[in-house]
Amino acid sequence: MKTDLECLPCFFGQVTRTLHHAGVNGDRGRVIARKAGTIIEQAALTEVPARTTTLVHRLLRQELGVDPYGTIKSSYNRIALDLLPELRRMVAQAPDQMEGAIRAAIAGNVIDFGIYDHIDLHGSIRESFELPLPVDALSFFRRAMDASQRILYLCDNAGEIVFDRVLLQLLQEQGKFVTVAVKGAPVINDATREDIAETMMTEFTALIDNGNDGIGTLLEVCSEEFMEAYHSADMIISKGQANFETLEQTHDPRLFFLFKVKCPVVARALGRTNGDIVLMNGGRILHGC
Repeated sequence: MKTDLECLPCFFGQVTRTLHHAGVNGDRGRVIARKAGTIIEQAALTEVPARTTTLVHRLLRQELGVDPYGTIKSSYNRIALDLLPELRRMVAQAPDQMEGAIRAAIAGNVIDFGIYDHIDLHGSIRESFELPLPVDALSFFRRAMDASQRILYLCDNAGEIVFDRVLLQLLQEQGKFVTVAVKGAPVINDATREDIAETMMTEFTALIDNGNDGIGTLLEVCSEEFMEAYHSADMIISKGQANFETLEQTHDPRLFFLFKVKCPVVARALGRTNGDIVLMNGGRILHGC
């Protein structure tokens, strides 16, 4: 993924959305927006979009002096926990529980305040269980899982991590050693260790963070602990569009990307439409069609 000219208004949209969440407007908001605009104006079109937005959001947090998404992250952690019994019932009633768990995990990827102002969580769940996922995609995932002992699970957003729980538990029931990885510091509404604690995911014994505040997974700045887990994994399940942006160029066959398409640039790159659910392995696209 490379930065497209169409990404630039999205970058500015993230600035105004973040200022709104922080309750900042007027003269102070304009000053901060102009500083962020300087970063956006210098965005390299040869880089993935997530590298520019990482710098933008780092500046915004520094200027604001707070985590502007802290409150809404906690809110969606609670909302998702309330939905967990329903998700478990849906997966238990699915003809194929592993497929149901994958669909549930993808449904949670809609909790993305870097892109959305409003979220229809129930609609996302319904769509994720209705949209097609071809048998070959699921079979390829299952074969990789069966052949793997150590699985690294790259989380994406707060709240969304609750949707991941059903899949994580199924993997553990299959006897897999699963390492759950979150961000090392706040960025947008991405999950951190604090969100793991809020959602009571401490039942998963191997919990790590990646040691940085990068959007997606920027391997060159990840911690030694994370990189050890990354290199030793037999299979890597990567949630979210930003992780796709930052990792797809590695063409690593261990990688499986699970996400909802939420951007016209990504949609064109994949030959999809916004809202589609995608399962992609390394350089091979395995998605509903």
